[in-house]
Amino acid sequence: MKSSRTARWAYTAAAFTYWLSQVYSVFRLRSEVPMVEQMPVDESRTGWPGVSVIIAACNEEAAIEEAVRSRLDDDYPGLELILVDDRSTDRTGEIADRLAGEDPRLKVIHITKLPEGWLGKVHAMNEGALAAIGDWLLFSDADVRVREGAIKRTVAYAEEFGLDHLPVLPELLPSSPLIDIGISTLSRILLTAGRVWAVGDPRSSAAAGSGSFNLVRRSALDATEGLEWLKLEVADDAAMGQMLKASGARQRLAYGRGQVMVNFYPTVRDALAGSERALFTALGGFSMLRTCAIGVGLTALDLSPLLLAVKGRNDGTRRIGRALFAIQIGVSAAFNRWFGRPAFHAVFAPLASTALAALMVRAGVLGKVRGGIMWRGTFYPTSVLKPGRRFKP
Repeated sequence: MKSSRTARWAYTAAAFTYWLSQVYSVFRLRSEVPMVEQMPVDESRTGWPGVSVIIAACNEEAAIEEAVRSRLDDDYPGLELILVDDRSTDRTGEIADRLAGEDPRLKVIHITKLPEGWLGKVHAMNEGALAAIGDWLLFSDADVRVREGAIKRTVAYAEEFGLDHLPVLPELLPSSPLIDIGISTLSRILLTAGRVWAVGDPRSSAAAGSGSFNLVRRSALDATEGLEWLKLEVADDAAMGQMLKASGARQRLAYGRGQVMVNFYPTVRDALAGSERALFTALGGFSMLRTCAIGVGLTALDLSPLLLAVKGRNDGTRRIGRALFAIQIGVSAAFNRWFGRPAFHAVFAPLASTALAALMVRAGVLGKVRGGIMWRGTFYPTSVLKPGRRFKP
């Protein structure tokens, strides 16, 4: 009896601490993570440094033309685009070649065979970097759309503050109500847990990367172990951020609402496939038990206001639950407004948290049963990926 009472109060205390930390984290996010659209540009400036945009594409025929054209529409001086067609079996390579014939700034590299000991995407990124001539390298996924002027804004900002690495979180475009609500809650949890507001503090271990828009000073990347060190890392963008910061590179995270955009998971099927990879490898560390435990633990904390308000053993606990539920709605709505998501998604945060737990349990079980993951059309066994893991949650 005493032990169960102690457990209930421990859970209540953990819930209270968690939601206060969420308030603090969202406040720091909103006040300290810069917006790309607010970064000024001196249009009279001359002598812009060269920028090489490196796009690794695998079977992206549906999105590749719009994404590439959004970059070619940019008037950045000395812009170079390198599209690496990573063993595509659809019309990606054909579309890329046609676009390259229309604009000499676009170069296309076709990869037909994956070398042993590499992930396809990281190998494609490395090939693009080797061919690039820019002072800055901008690694960007093939389905990302970038508004004209975003490169000028970010390069000018990076140079003004002496940065070596400026990853930009993309605006996640609307998909379906179910997916959008889940993404709102998952984004809040991941960004607050990652303390991304502290990325610019050299005393902090917080680091970040963004597969959508990873702007890196070439000399800073050359001072690290390089992409070959990441050749088996599934979370290549985040691991690159950690690698750069560990080498002494100056880093800051920005948000690209209205400037850098992507349809993260267009369908439920895409969301399930993406979660299998990211949750089991990056968060779960290739462990079924760890993946499931993280999912259940995070959900227990995110659902704590509702559980305490409804299932509390006494009036005091239920009042705490109701107070925490009000905090949950408020902090979720505040995050969603900053992140460009509908504020009303906050009402469904408990449902989204439950779905997240189910996704993590599913990812852990599938990763264990399959003995690895499917990614970009290739199966990678856990026994191969785990020794090459570089990302540290």
